[in-house]
Amino acid sequence: MSETVTPASVEVPFQISVTDDQIDLLRKKLELATFPDELQDAEWRYGAPLVDIKRLVSRWKDGFDWRAQEAKLNDEVPQFTRDIAVTGHGTLNIHYVHKKSTLETAIPLLFIHGWPGSFIEIRKILPLLVQTSEEGQFPSFHVVAFSLPGYAFSEGPKKSGFTATHYAEIGNKLMLALGYNEYVTQGGDWGRTVS
Repeated sequence: MSETVTPASVEVPFQISVTDDQIDLLRKKLELATFPDELQDAEWRYGAPLVDIKRLVSRWKDGFDWRAQEAKLNDEVPQFTRDIAVTGHGTLNIHYVHKKSTLETAIPLLFIHGWPGSFIEIRKILPLLVQTSEEGQFPSFHVVAFSLPGYAFSEGPKKSGFTATHYAEIGNKLMLALGYNEYVTQGGDWGRTVS
């Protein structure tokens, strides 16, 4: 695909930095949570069992160390943002992970997450994807995993009518801006439709 990308679109390094106020607000909301009654023997037929929901709320409120996870994510995945112009929707600031293989001829890969996923899905497999093989037994990739608009740290659209085609336009323009004129894609769930 040949497309023009505006030169003003600049890659900006990104670090996750959730404020203490945001974390405190989440804890307060969790403390105020009220739970419904549960039907006897309902198990999973009507949603998550109440005992599981209460366990999750307790974990998020008292047992989850956000700062440790934030530091790990910032350390493990190189993150950036870039403004991308989207047909009929103006310019959106898009968050993404970009990790190049040491193999110059590696295959550019656009990884597209699904719902309710996020860019974090790439975290565990990123080292394997960029890994090189001296004997060429397996391919190596230059990996780009963007946060769909409205997910994680990507700006969401401001008006209705945002379709899979718009998400795909962002992915393509991002790859072109990064210098990848040809690339492969991988998408799960909603990401498959975008891909």
